[in-house]
Amino acid sequence: MSHLEENQSNSWRSGNFLVIIICGAIALMGFGYVLIQLPEITPEQIEIYQTGTCIEGGWRYGLIVTHVLTFILIPVAMRIFYEALNNLKLPTKTIFASQLGLALIMVSIASEIGWHVTQCWYYQNDFTMLNFMFYFFLISAFALWADGLNKETNSSTHIINIIFSLSLLTVSILYPIGYKLDNPNLKIPIYIALTLVFAVLTYRGYKLLEDWKIVLVPTFSVGVNLTFVFLLDQFGGDPFHPEIFYNALFHILHDLTGTQAGIAIFTWLVYQKGIAEYQKNN
Repeated sequence: MSHLEENQSNSWRSGNFLVIIICGAIALMGFGYVLIQLPEITPEQIEIYQTGTCIEGGWRYGLIVTHVLTFILIPVAMRIFYEALNNLKLPTKTIFASQLGLALIMVSIASEIGWHVTQCWYYQNDFTMLNFMFYFFLISAFALWADGLNKETNSSTHIINIIFSLSLLTVSILYPIGYKLDNPNLKIPIYIALTLVFAVLTYRGYKLLEDWKIVLVPTFSVGVNLTFVFLLDQFGGDPFHPEIFYNALFHILHDLTGTQAGIAIFTWLVYQKGIAEYQKNN
């Protein structure tokens, strides 16, 4: 058995694998709970689709293109991260975590697209199964992505991963309650969890890249993103009292200049450090 194979075998037998199992079980318990508690299609969704406002024409095409762009951006990011993290000598298991995290972003966006289709592309901050899946897989994706930037695994890493898992469980418990009470404030823990994950992602990204520009990632993916979500809530109207211009505009900007911009910036920084500089020095 080679040295690499021996290390990987020992890793699977070590406490690392146990922590992975625990974290996965905690997260999936929450996901399963929501699957049981939340209706697949809510009466509110049916009413909105039948009698609410649909976004048509150019705005609809703009929204569709904006969301589909993710399925171009993420494969490019996966390719760059894979090569760059290999060049930077990160362990195979962390590279796998980053790849899995990036893949889950596409699962998240697919759920989001389904959610918006049921809304006839008129954004509103409601409680639906697809909306929950969007947030669940997005938090999971960024948590795995953050884990994929670790040069070594230690007790603090395990603690952070367990905190991420408990955050997912908490969000999963509160989400159906928010649906039953029709209280959007119960989505706030989702935003807190995303901010927490991005704080860890930014810190680990800085440790890896040693580039202050990493702060632009949470600035766009969290700050700009949530700013436009807030503007959507304030000025986007609702399907029965529509504000199509503001709803579509802020919706596009929240994705394009928020999450997608942050991912693109991160990918560029990783390319510069892990590929461009590596090729220059080797």
